[in-house]
Amino acid sequence: MSLDDDTSSASTLTLLDDYAFKSDLLTMMSDTGPETNDQLKRRAKAVLLEMGSTLTSVHEVKTFNILDAMMEGAEKAGLSSGVRYAAAAIIVAYQKGKASHSSASELTKLARDWLLFFLWPFTIAYRAANSPQSEISTPSLRASEVVADTVPATSRGSQFRNSISERDGNKCVVTGILNINKGPYPPGTEGSEGILHATHILRRSIVQEHSRNNRIAGTIDIIKHYTKLHEDIIDDLAGVIDNPENGMLLEPTWHGGFDSYMWCLHPTDASHKYTVHWLRRVPLGKEAFTEVQFQDHSQSGIPLPNPTFIALHSAVAHVLHLSGAAEVIDKVYDAFSDEGSAVRPGNRASGEDFRIRLSLIGLTTNKHQLPTNRKCQGEYAERLQNC
Repeated sequence: MSLDDDTSSASTLTLLDDYAFKSDLLTMMSDTGPETNDQLKRRAKAVLLEMGSTLTSVHEVKTFNILDAMMEGAEKAGLSSGVRYAAAAIIVAYQKGKASHSSASELTKLARDWLLFFLWPFTIAYRAANSPQSEISTPSLRASEVVADTVPATSRGSQFRNSISERDGNKCVVTGILNINKGPYPPGTEGSEGILHATHILRRSIVQEHSRNNRIAGTIDIIKHYTKLHEDIIDDLAGVIDNPENGMLLEPTWHGGFDSYMWCLHPTDASHKYTVHWLRRVPLGKEAFTEVQFQDHSQSGIPLPNPTFIALHSAVAHVLHLSGAAEVIDKVYDAFSDEGSAVRPGNRASGEDFRIRLSLIGLTTNKHQLPTNRKCQGEYAERLQNC
């Protein structure tokens, strides 16, 4: 694996920070624009078909695949704003480069921005064991399991955990398993008991500001246009991470699968009702669980999960798998061990982190072999500390 020819800094946006591009993009994607989502998508598809043979790759992921998946993923997730944003961005990037015969270059810049400032941070936020989370630490596949009812009590973390448990009726929203730590239950109560996790739909480190990490604004800007979340939420995304609308109660194995984008939720015509959608073969024993109906069992008005948060997680899951970015990101991430690393956790979700990891793989391996963790860890830590 080698690093593509890209000398621009991975810590700053390229095309998406261009004033003229942003102005044209906002005009085209405006709700008052003359074209429907379907019309914009057809135009964007035509652009990709025209430019297909001239488009290269961005850090081992095909530019065509990233651009196309940003539209298709949003559509599969029921995120109409994401379809409109992605299609309009593709068209504007193509038009921007047309006069100078550089449309392929502009489209590649767009794909690069989406990979480094959207897909990479959304993946690492769920995977990095040491990424700063909310006070109620949700588990990752690499972290020690943290049980919802055994996390250290803090005002915000305890409130999030308790609100989620109360609203969801102390049951896993998918399987109906009862929270063993809330028993004993009255005689005759149906269902088995088990450990449950208060699960965040969106993770704090996606939007949490860190020193020497300036990619946050770029990520939030993409989220803003992809989702059309209300300005009040966008302005305080880090502040709503531990609100009940960003959580649900899950069994540990379902939580792990959700965090690694193995499954997501698709909306239905019924309010707050979803179907369980797997992006890989359904694991044995989970075939029977196909629907989730959120409701407030507390009868005290605890907010249900925000449908846009759920749609955003779903869209990212689809984009990662449709584009092939999931495989590349996993390969880059797994080539290093964060355990015991001297690297500041706050830098791990940055595009610069991705670039450094990928470049070190290219320097220390050939096409047949990835490096061992120990071989790259020291140089990775030194380079990321200085980025």
